[in-house]
Amino acid sequence: MMTYAALLMAMISLTGCIRMTCMSPSCLGEETYNNLMHPKPYGAHWIKDGMTRESRAVDWLQCGGGERLNDGYERQSGITTKEYFEGLELHRKRIRSCMNAKGYDWIEQCDARCL
Repeated sequence: MMTYAALLMAMISLTGCIRMTCMSPSCLGEETYNNLMHPKPYGAHWIKDGMTRESRAVDWLQCGGGERLNDGYERQSGITTKEYFEGLELHRKRIRSCMNAKGYDWIEQCDARCL
């Protein structure tokens, strides 16, 4: 019987049949729901005292970030997935260094400070 139960669990996990049954604010809580369904772009996680959305956007672009606060890194044709992710990490390190030099701090969970 235990063998059948283990086999059934393995089959379910391999087929992807396990799913969350409730994806609403009432089940997850408003903040968790919004974070999952409406994630903030990479640049929105950078904050500093006295900043405005406009000043952060200008600093973000100067540091190499993209418009709408995305990371501004695009895949080049002819490169491998490994090369893409290595390039992305290097690009983000440069952005981090620049934003830190401008006085910004990174916060993992966006809140009201992210604007």
